[in-house]
Amino acid sequence: MGIPFPDIDPYETLGVSKDSSPIEIKKTYKKLCLKYHPDKLQQQQSNPHDDQDIFAKIQFSFSILNDPVRRTRYDNTGSLAEFDLDEDGGFDWKDYFESINDKITIEMIEEDKVKYQNSEEEKTDLLNNFIYYEGDFLKLFELIPHLEFTESEEQRVYKIIDTELCKLNISNSIRKSWEKYTKSRKTKVKQMLKKLAKEAKQAEELSKLIKNKNNKDNDLTSLIKNRQANRLDDLISNLESKYGEKRGKKRSMKDLDDDEFQKIQNDIFKKKK
Repeated sequence: MGIPFPDIDPYETLGVSKDSSPIEIKKTYKKLCLKYHPDKLQQQQSNPHDDQDIFAKIQFSFSILNDPVRRTRYDNTGSLAEFDLDEDGGFDWKDYFESINDKITIEMIEEDKVKYQNSEEEKTDLLNNFIYYEGDFLKLFELIPHLEFTESEEQRVYKIIDTELCKLNISNSIRKSWEKYTKSRKTKVKQMLKKLAKEAKQAEELSKLIKNKNNKDNDLTSLIKNRQANRLDDLISNLESKYGEKRGKKRSMKDLDDDEFQKIQNDIFKKKK
């Protein structure tokens, strides 16, 4: 079987850049798996065919970028079309995708979170990225899998870094960055929590706006039409009263055709001159 999605860009599919580190790609991949897993999307009553394609593309993209050889080959060629011409040509992608649901489930992702957090693997990832990003402590919460910024998580990660840092031979710039964060730690935590709360509120408001957009558009259209109708009814009443043209029941805009409406407007403009 050939390459299933020869025209996609794996970086674009996962929403990462070509400079993204393996751990960034891994973290993004896990989040996408949790978001687009067919079992979860089925509960949300979304289109199953579209969902399967999205999930399969995520799996395929990760299989390329998670493998150093495949990733290098794609970076050099910029194409996936050639992949079934090399040693990957014997790889059965059909079997791979058919086994996806068995390999990855929401429960497995949650189980991985439990195993990963407070593990040696997580500690190594924390220290390696802390050093790589020159002591940028808050950057860890953007990179490390399953790590979300909360007050308790900040305390947990801070303790890990503080305990292990003295055992490492680090540069002065990294040490200064750590000392700077330590001194302003309380302020930094408050600022981050405030920022996240603001972003969460904005996201919630945006979600409501999107959800109610059609209803609001309909309400606005209805309001404008009602106001126009009321104003026209008032004009008709004033005109009939002023010029003695009232005959029987007052007619509203709904009773007028286009010619009558235009005639009334022309009469009004003539009287004003």
